[in-house]
Amino acid sequence: MKKWIIVVVVVLVGLIIIGVLYDAGYLNFKWSTLSMVFAALAGPYMYIKNKLFNTNNVDTINDMIRKAKDGLKNDEDHRAEYDETIATKEAQISSLESQVTVLDNKLKDIETKSENVHTEVRQMSSEEIAKAFETLYGNEKDE
Repeated sequence: MKKWIIVVVVVLVGLIIIGVLYDAGYLNFKWSTLSMVFAALAGPYMYIKNKLFNTNNVDTINDMIRKAKDGLKNDEDHRAEYDETIATKEAQISSLESQVTVLDNKLKDIETKSENVHTEVRQMSSEEIAKAFETLYGNEKDE
């Protein structure tokens, strides 16, 4: 009978030690099965600790509620701030898109003019080409 009491006391002391170490964060292993075993062994300690040293009084609960409300208000403030930033960025993007559209239209006009110049030059006679050259670059014979 005396041996059983010693075994039970040793097991209880071991469970308390495991519970304290788990509660302090020293028994967080990467291996999930071992972690589950230690968590299961630390469970009775955590239950007893929570029953004996319950710190959920009205002041701490009200403080937690106040912190949660403050956090929600901060989230709303950040959300409004980011929504405003997003709206300005979208306005800038739409402005840039309209500028790109205008530039694309100008580029298309220049390309069509370039194609038209080639066709006009092909249709011109050599005298007309020489006359256009003199108009653009001057008469090299006189210089």
